[in-house]
Amino acid sequence: MTERWVRQKREVDSYNVFFNAFKGYNPSESLYDLGYRLVGSFVEITDSRQDITAEPDFVLYNDDTLLLVEIKSGSNINSRDINQMERTASISIESAVEWLRDADMTASGYNPNSLTNIEPAIVYYKDFIEDCRSSTGCANALSEIAEHASVLSQEKGGSLVLEEGEIADANLRTRLESGIPIPVTVDKNVYLTENVGREILAFSIVHDTVLNSIGKDSELAIEAEDIVERYRHRTMPIGKVNDSLEFLRQMGACVKIGDEFVFRYGNISGMMEVTEVLETNSVREFLAESNYDEAQTTLDSHSVDADADDDD
Repeated sequence: MTERWVRQKREVDSYNVFFNAFKGYNPSESLYDLGYRLVGSFVEITDSRQDITAEPDFVLYNDDTLLLVEIKSGSNINSRDINQMERTASISIESAVEWLRDADMTASGYNPNSLTNIEPAIVYYKDFIEDCRSSTGCANALSEIAEHASVLSQEKGGSLVLEEGEIADANLRTRLESGIPIPVTVDKNVYLTENVGREILAFSIVHDTVLNSIGKDSELAIEAEDIVERYRHRTMPIGKVNDSLEFLRQMGACVKIGDEFVFRYGNISGMMEVTEVLETNSVREFLAESNYDEAQTTLDSHSVDADADDDD
């Protein structure tokens, strides 16, 4: 497998491992059981008075405590991570209440004005935490980040556990000290990386958007703008979307009619081959080998940011 694909899949996997702990392998031991409800994913919470912005991956609220969760899947702790959690820990109650008022709280029935506590948390894989503690530099960085947020570890077949840092909410602290069980096989609720790569986007279009929507006698017509709208909480350069859709067309997963990419049940074999191809090829490499005129796509639709993104 390519390093790019492994990295993107590991990141998506880390989101889904946490999400399973939130919902609970054993519902009576979950964050959901403590009253927490998901009120935002991959959002920005701005404190204009302090001129800071937090960008948590998940925001959970239980009508008292706001849990701001950052998920990490990498193999180091850098200054950017520490600064990120310092900003998150600095968000004021007033700013968080304002953000909650703008969020969709209908399903939870909770009152934004009931907020009294903010808990920033950062989550790593268990194996990384163990390796980190064996290195003086990494262990020091871990202690530094724990000054701003609780540090949690997670692993499939294991638990979501508090490793370092303080948690003011007594019920939350007790639950995380005991550990929230996580199954070996986790449900998929998240399909995309935070900074969207072409490969994981192509995978997501097939498995999240298309296969959940078509039957034997139906089809789904998609334009690039539809994908941008569907994943509007991500930074989604239109050039990446065009590349991923063109890759799917050349894979035989769909046909192009005008500006629409049409997915039909008859293309199911092409859709099923997408993952295997992505394991060994980047989208750009695949398109280049297929003599796809990426230069024209750049002129038509790529943003400067998309072209600058060499990794994805």
